[in-house]
Amino acid sequence: MLIATAGHVDHGKTSLVRALTGVDTDRLPEEKARGLTIDLGFAYQTLDSGAVLGFVDVPGHERFIRNMIAGVPAIDFALLVVAADDGPMPQTVEHLAILDLLGVSAGAVVITKIDRVEAARVEQVRDDIAALLLDSNLHDAPMFAVAAIDGTGMDALREHLGQAAAALAPAKQYGGFRFAVDRSFSVHGAGLVATGAVYAGSVRIGDRLILAGHDLEVRVRGMESAGKPVDVVHSGMRCALNLAGRGVSANSVSRGDWVVALEAGPVNDRLDVSVRLLPSESAPLKQWTPVHVHHGAAFVTARITLPGGEAIKPGQHGLAQIVTDRPLCAVHGERLVLRDTTGRRTLGGATVIDPYAPRRVRDRPGRLRLLHELKEPDIGVALAAVLPIASDGLDPGVFAHARNVARDQILSLAASNGAIAIDTDLGTRLLMPQIWESVQASILAELTRFHDEHPEAVGLAEAQLSRRALAASERSLGSAGVGAMVRAAQITRDGINLRLPTHRARLNAADEALWSRVSAHFDEHTTKPLTSGDLALTLEVALPALLAFLEGCARRGQLVRVSRNRFFHPKAIAHLAHSAQVLALAAGEPGFNARAYRDATAIGRNLSIEVLEFFDAMGLTRRVGETRQLIGDSVKVFGEAAT
Repeated sequence: MLIATAGHVDHGKTSLVRALTGVDTDRLPEEKARGLTIDLGFAYQTLDSGAVLGFVDVPGHERFIRNMIAGVPAIDFALLVVAADDGPMPQTVEHLAILDLLGVSAGAVVITKIDRVEAARVEQVRDDIAALLLDSNLHDAPMFAVAAIDGTGMDALREHLGQAAAALAPAKQYGGFRFAVDRSFSVHGAGLVATGAVYAGSVRIGDRLILAGHDLEVRVRGMESAGKPVDVVHSGMRCALNLAGRGVSANSVSRGDWVVALEAGPVNDRLDVSVRLLPSESAPLKQWTPVHVHHGAAFVTARITLPGGEAIKPGQHGLAQIVTDRPLCAVHGERLVLRDTTGRRTLGGATVIDPYAPRRVRDRPGRLRLLHELKEPDIGVALAAVLPIASDGLDPGVFAHARNVARDQILSLAASNGAIAIDTDLGTRLLMPQIWESVQASILAELTRFHDEHPEAVGLAEAQLSRRALAASERSLGSAGVGAMVRAAQITRDGINLRLPTHRARLNAADEALWSRVSAHFDEHTTKPLTSGDLALTLEVALPALLAFLEGCARRGQLVRVSRNRFFHPKAIAHLAHSAQVLALAAGEPGFNARAYRDATAIGRNLSIEVLEFFDAMGLTRRVGETRQLIGDSVKVFGEAAT
């Protein structure tokens, strides 16, 4: 059982641990010289039952609250220490608030230094503490009055700790390994050693892990817990890991880092959370408030964004998004402590709902509803609630990373809820059948509507159809929906366009005659077609009338409008798209620039830029600085002619 001491500076926490274990946790010279605990101290005691009590002695001085927060999150039991001569003091109150914010509900109160005061004073302090605990998680905590120097009251405290250890339920063993580092150092002949707490999962000697956020793979060479070598450690334990690996050195790992399973998700700088502002705050928490965020032993600066900009009042809870200046390695359900920018005052706490929060949709009603359902700690219950309202589907990998479970577990749970797995351009998405049917019905309805309004047109390009038919949150499913409907012969690809199988574009006699003249200037080999102005002069047709006709040809699928005054034969633009895809694949991750495309196609600089901007709009490429990166497939976007 891991036990943390908490309380005001100089209230006897270290002396209490020394009396219980015989270990002096003030290990630093500065601590010896100043008589107070600056950093975390650790001590262990093995009971007659074989149970091991691990003590985390945390500093009480206000300037070292950050170190105190690092020692508390993984504990099983808290000892709130209050000196009989002082009674509850400012750090007593703040430490109690932090214990509440971190969800610590098991503990006891120890009134120390009773040998310095009269019995009446001890009773007064009992009453003061009882009033302080009234609205806290420790409201039912027993109190023990002790004098650590002469041992008064210590036997009763030891007996209670033994009973608490015996009654402690084993930590739940699930999920990937998560280890929060609070110290690291180098040992001669062994190398890097990191100490900390195991938040989830287990690990054995020889296992490979990764240093989150650094992409540095490490191997576990050895482990200790409670001062003894062990072969395996699991959640709920404090331990030391001897780590090795390519590029690993004494400077590789530091306090605040996380060592996690290889399959763990990436770190992120946006987290959707549920925030609780302490009742002691005098002002509400407002939009874009700067804060210090503590997570395990990590400490980062951040800003708070609030849905709709609505402030959270003192003593209240509310949804928020935390935007950090440095990514955090967090998962669903983990607790954060929020402090002000001076680092001198605790504002409140937060519970992680979604560690992979999107950037721009936090205020949308659908997203807010999703977050309310994601609060549910039970994975199966949360998944069953989220799937029917996830209009863009659920990424099983991201959901698994957020909950620190295996992807296969999410796939299995989703299937048991009737969900189906759909392959999209963004990867696999889990959908309820009714959502998938709704997406296809919307595509079919929009195509039918377009044919009714534009009988002369062949149909719509896929990107246009998705934009017209689907809400922004559903468009990632558009390509998959279209593909399924083409395979089912519900819609037909006609060059660059999509149409109903029964639809045929209709032209009147005048348009047929003009098309016979226009089409002579466009074919699949013409990759440098005339501008509309030059074509008007060539055909001796008024430019406004010709432009209107060419736009009609584009709607019918006879031509493709690439820019304001440039049209292409569908097969010609498809060939140019294929050239862009070949160039992008050859260039790799950096992409290719307009000059490279000009040289590859020989269509000139200005036309190359117009064509590439068209490809960006069609979802084939994305401009990143001066380069283009491939984000689509030329055959999907432009049809079989793109081969």
